[in-house]
Amino acid sequence: MSFLIWRYLNDDVFKKKRPLTQRDYRKHLDAIKLKFGDLSLKAMASPTMTDHLYKWRDKLAEASPRQADYAMSVLSLLLGWGVKRGLLTFNRAAGIEDVYRADRSEKTWSQEQEAAFLAVASPSIARGFLLAVETGLSPEDVYVIPWSAVQGNVLVGRRLKTGVPFAVPISPKLRRMLDESPRGDSVTILTKEDGFPFDPKGNGFRSLFRGYRVAAGIEDRTHKDLRGTFITRRRAMGWTAEETALCSGHPIAGEKGAQGAYVDRIIVAKANAERLWSRWYGPEQEQKLQTGLQTGAAQGGLSL
Repeated sequence: MSFLIWRYLNDDVFKKKRPLTQRDYRKHLDAIKLKFGDLSLKAMASPTMTDHLYKWRDKLAEASPRQADYAMSVLSLLLGWGVKRGLLTFNRAAGIEDVYRADRSEKTWSQEQEAAFLAVASPSIARGFLLAVETGLSPEDVYVIPWSAVQGNVLVGRRLKTGVPFAVPISPKLRRMLDESPRGDSVTILTKEDGFPFDPKGNGFRSLFRGYRVAAGIEDRTHKDLRGTFITRRRAMGWTAEETALCSGHPIAGEKGAQGAYVDRIIVAKANAERLWSRWYGPEQEQKLQTGLQTGAAQGGLSL
């Protein structure tokens, strides 16, 4: 197994992954090597190995179910890579179920909770809140998104975790925040009160965020839940699933295969964001039209 891990780490399949992904994979591959490194590939492919893998997963899950699932995912990827190259006969990690089950679809922030949080939060933490709730960015993206991402009426970039492009129309609320934010010498939009960037891992930001959340009397809501809040609010406004996915960087149904191979997603995402900005945040007449349509539909008075 140590040989298989070494081969994988030196293959272009691994080297082409994003630095953050490589770092996470290396951490789990080190744990895999420590546990299974001395085993032969024949032993790793034997039917009895499946039971050992379940036991290892369950042991890891005692500390962190999510990390246990991540470790098994990396192991399955490693073994699958080995099978494709004829180095072993079977991937015994394939099909092992996840331990962690999370459904935070109803853990969205209400408008009242948002107002309560912003009333007590410091300016820097409030900016981190608004960047997330008005863009759908994950916390790790909020910490590092640069000023150069602001391109006219849209915010453009790539998700740090997946590398998938995103483009979000800048809402009036987000525009006010950007206009009022101190620029200084920082490359990133989000900075501490002293003008320096937050740690890319969120050290310092997370503890302050939790403190203000508690001070606002809000329970069972996280910074990461703001991503789901953005998506939920925009879908409720009338955005389609595809429009929302192009903003959030989520997969789009039907984009795989030939279409995915020929579509430049960043161009499509930017065009989508520009259309959404014009439709929802643009000239006053357009905003009034859309508000009227939404109100009429909600009251059942819309006639065609």
